[in-house]
Amino acid sequence: MTVQHTQVRNVGSKQKNFCSLAFAVIGLACLLTVPVQAQAQISPSSKAETSFVIVSGSAAYKQRIALPPDAVLTVRVEDVSRADAHAKVLAETSESFGNRQVPIRFLLKVPSSAIDERFTYSVRATIKSGNDLLFSTTRSYPVLTRGAANQVDLMLDAVPPPVATSASNVVKPVPVTVPVPTPKRELVLPASFAGLLPCADCQGVAQTLSLRADGLYRLRRTYLGKDMAAVSELGRWRLDAGTRQVKLISPQSVTQMELLDDGNLRLLDQQGHSIKTSANLELRRTVQLDAISETLRWRGELNFLTDVASFRDCASGIAWPVATAAEYVQLEQAYRQSAKPLLIQFDGRLTLIPSTESAPREQMLIERLDQAEPGMTCVPKKNEIAREIKMSEESKVGGKPAASLTETYWKLSELDGVKISMSATQKREVRISLSADGAGVSGFGGCNQLNGSYQQSASALRFSQMASTRMACAAPFMALESQVLSMLAAVNMYRIEGDQLALFKDDQLVARFDAVYLH
Repeated sequence: MTVQHTQVRNVGSKQKNFCSLAFAVIGLACLLTVPVQAQAQISPSSKAETSFVIVSGSAAYKQRIALPPDAVLTVRVEDVSRADAHAKVLAETSESFGNRQVPIRFLLKVPSSAIDERFTYSVRATIKSGNDLLFSTTRSYPVLTRGAANQVDLMLDAVPPPVATSASNVVKPVPVTVPVPTPKRELVLPASFAGLLPCADCQGVAQTLSLRADGLYRLRRTYLGKDMAAVSELGRWRLDAGTRQVKLISPQSVTQMELLDDGNLRLLDQQGHSIKTSANLELRRTVQLDAISETLRWRGELNFLTDVASFRDCASGIAWPVATAAEYVQLEQAYRQSAKPLLIQFDGRLTLIPSTESAPREQMLIERLDQAEPGMTCVPKKNEIAREIKMSEESKVGGKPAASLTETYWKLSELDGVKISMSATQKREVRISLSADGAGVSGFGGCNQLNGSYQQSASALRFSQMASTRMACAAPFMALESQVLSMLAAVNMYRIEGDQLALFKDDQLVARFDAVYLH
């Protein structure tokens, strides 16, 4: 309808110009012809209504509470195909509760032209009262493509209010109760867990963890109140049957959780100890499995054996056959040209491929190839390491090669001109590590774990989408972490001198880090 209105205005404008030039000749007759001619010039195709796909369902929460009339439910259909990009909104609706209570029905009209069968779409919902975020979805609700239904019933989780950072909010003792002995629940696989954990600079981190029997895990984090897409982490997990501790091991970090007697998981600190806090640290097992089937960013080795391609994931070490679709032909050509295995980075997903000879088999579908490096592997070979050292000879200080920006444990030694050292009550040092595959930056800010992204080119370096967990800490450590996050947000240049990393804002030195070599 917008196109029609625009054409009418354009036609009317032309006719008015014509009228003004010939008014003395045809006068009133010109004005009478405008609507007729405008209507005649609208093509039949422009009259057609834009086609839509309807996504509908309901939104509810488990708590037995009534929300005020001004509470607003917002539901969106988002494109979540790219883990490293902002989620594009295809359709959105917002409406006040009024006198209604949950479940509340919703209906969204998604333009058919905006839907790509290769992409992944999901429904996300929030409930706000004024500026306060009260409830939010914490798991994925796929729609539109890849066999997903277009009718979904959303279950939202309560968002805890922000925790003030004043000294009065230092960790408070947790009341001790004597638990009633109950049988310990075993970990039945596959399994998914979800929960809303605290956050230092956002309204909460909605986390969904899925564990598979083959050792693969996917941890999805959504930072509520931040304009950024969900961040997904892939890796390998293992369970220590004696301690009932679950370890999530990725190239960037190791996360430890305790398998509770009721079958849920609780976050532990880096040393595997319980964290004493009144904040929620639990991920509760979900009834419905959140399968690892969405499009994700993968990195690993591609090999061909008797014309059959296989992919081995660097993060988990697990291998899958490669589906002969999408980017397969391009990869096969690159492999034939080099006659060597390829280290590839791509967007893709695990999917079951039907077979005429056997049962459907899980394969890796490579949807969009980013990078293919012949002869490279997940673990650099000795000659490759030697070549990298040789290339860094020009950066030597005192005859010693400079440390690498990536895959190095960088410990903070100076911040805004002040030397930094660990206090007697500080458990861990402030540090950062940048992954070599460009997947992100991780570290510890003085109180909480840090995660984010970085972009590097020549001497330019920028950090973005920095976020942290939110554990209760003493006020000095919270202040230090806030200062560290502000510094990282301001950095735009770097320089490495030997084993020292210097970070700059323009030409001003803002921080120094020392390389620590772990053995």
